[in-house]
Amino acid sequence: MTELSSTQIREKIRNGEKFLLDFYAPWCGPCKGLMTLIERVENQVELPIYKFNVDSDPKFTSSQNVRSVPTIKLFDGENFVKTSTGMMNESSLLNFAKNE
Repeated sequence: MTELSSTQIREKIRNGEKFLLDFYAPWCGPCKGLMTLIERVENQVELPIYKFNVDSDPKFTSSQNVRSVPTIKLFDGENFVKTSTGMMNESSLLNFAKNE
C-alpha cells in the first residue's frame, strides 16, 4: 500500500481517479490492525488503495471531515462516495471496496 501526501491525493481527485484511501495515524492501534487487513485483501480489490498519515497534514485531514482514525474513504474522482470509521472485518472491507 502506497502512502500519499495531501498534494498527491488532491491530484488523484482532480484527475478523476477512483481509489480507496486509508486515513491512519502511526500511534493508533486499530489503524495498525486495519492496515494489516487491507494489505491482506488489496489484491482482491480492483481499485488502488492508498494510505494517508493524518498527522502529516491536519488541515487536509480536517477538510476531508476525518474526525477519528482509522477512517477509510472511497473516492471516484471529485465525487466522494462513502466513508467508514473504525475497524472492520475482511468481508466488510471487501464489500466497502466494491461499493456494496
